[in-house]
Amino acid sequence: MNTKKYDVAVIGAGPGGYVAAIRAAQRGAKTLVVERRFLGGVCLNVGCIPTKTLIRSAELYRLMQRSAEFGILTDNVRLDLTALMTRKDKVVSVNTGGIDALFKANGIDCVIGEASIPAPGKIAVNGETYDAANIIIATGGRPAVLPGLEFNGSTVIGSTEALSMTRVPERVAVIGAGALGAEFACIWHSFGAQVTLIEMMPTVLPRCDEELTKRLAQIWKRRGMDVRTGTKVARLEHLDNGVRLHLEGDSPGSVEVDTVLVGIGLQCNSEIVAAKPSLGIRLGKRGGIIVNDRMETDVPGIYAVGDVTDRTWLAHGASHEGIVAATNATGGNMRVDYRVLPACNFTSPEVASVGLTEAQAVERGYSVRCGRFQFAANGRAHALGETDGMVKIVADSRTDEILGVHIMGPEAGELIAVGALAMSMEATVEEICRTIHTHPTLSESILEAAEDYYGHGIHTRPRKK
Repeated sequence: MNTKKYDVAVIGAGPGGYVAAIRAAQRGAKTLVVERRFLGGVCLNVGCIPTKTLIRSAELYRLMQRSAEFGILTDNVRLDLTALMTRKDKVVSVNTGGIDALFKANGIDCVIGEASIPAPGKIAVNGETYDAANIIIATGGRPAVLPGLEFNGSTVIGSTEALSMTRVPERVAVIGAGALGAEFACIWHSFGAQVTLIEMMPTVLPRCDEELTKRLAQIWKRRGMDVRTGTKVARLEHLDNGVRLHLEGDSPGSVEVDTVLVGIGLQCNSEIVAAKPSLGIRLGKRGGIIVNDRMETDVPGIYAVGDVTDRTWLAHGASHEGIVAATNATGGNMRVDYRVLPACNFTSPEVASVGLTEAQAVERGYSVRCGRFQFAANGRAHALGETDGMVKIVADSRTDEILGVHIMGPEAGELIAVGALAMSMEATVEEICRTIHTHPTLSESILEAAEDYYGHGIHTRPRKK
């Protein structure tokens, strides 16, 4: 039997892989995708999309409990977890079905199975071997496990199990206050669970600007969440009716809960490379495939994108890397600029950022000045009933170059695109000030933060001289 030949073969159909495949096909390449489980990868099936669907339900539930503030009287607001999960599954199905349709529309062949790379230029799956002039590895990641806190599917779970729960636990501990853990903590807290959030770093969302995250922790505590930073789990003890966690650090002691969610992030699915050292592809200390800014590995014709590279751990970052890899694999010349890579934590309230934090900018030697604006002074935020949070612009005081934009508050994930675009266009703070913003909108807060940078914000109290 003749071996099938492809210009580009992509292993993995998550946000990095399926985007890479479509871009390669758009550029005229005969393209193959091999996916071992389901189209869309973790993000569409057991990650970004289902999580945000639950977050939407949590937002509505929380809002309905406050409906009297808006002049709407409701009685006996109840949570139907079965219906909620059914909607989540429907949203996932629509999105994954869309990928299948796009593959067919672009003439992309797709094989379901476990792939291996027996040699450069070759892919093996389901007993067949395919020739591929270029290979893009997009195998993603999986929930990381802490020693002593291994998942058992009932009292100790990961994010995948959390997306299919049949009841809201009365008491839950979330270990890890990064994006994954913090989002689930907010979901369960909105659904009425007693939540203890445990983070070993000094602040929640440790990668974000500390000024915002300290305020975020205060907001959560005010709402009744038990937030313990600078604290880690020393030991887990199984009880007849749950789990007891023994803690050490800034908040020592113990806490008894029904369910523990370990949400400390992901680990790379790089076994496809680790199992074949003769390929000559290097792995980093955390198991990620080492690539350059063209997404090339050490082996010509083999690229890697997304979580398997241990670079961004962001779906949109993986998609952009996929476009870069596919472009280069089909004769183009493109590089990734990680300087402008926005991120959003879909917590309550949301926290989004792009560029450097204030601390990072100082550490890198910039002469830093910041502009700030509180959503409590924004008219649209008051109309929405969501006034917690702020916008912060970090800039170089010598040139007014924007180094970072950080937003905590309503629709932060949507607003951060303004900051990303400004940085991509190398706009200065002054150029934001010159841009007319629609009223009344949340986006005016970005304008106000830019005005505050110069000390003349309209809706900000004058700075003390």
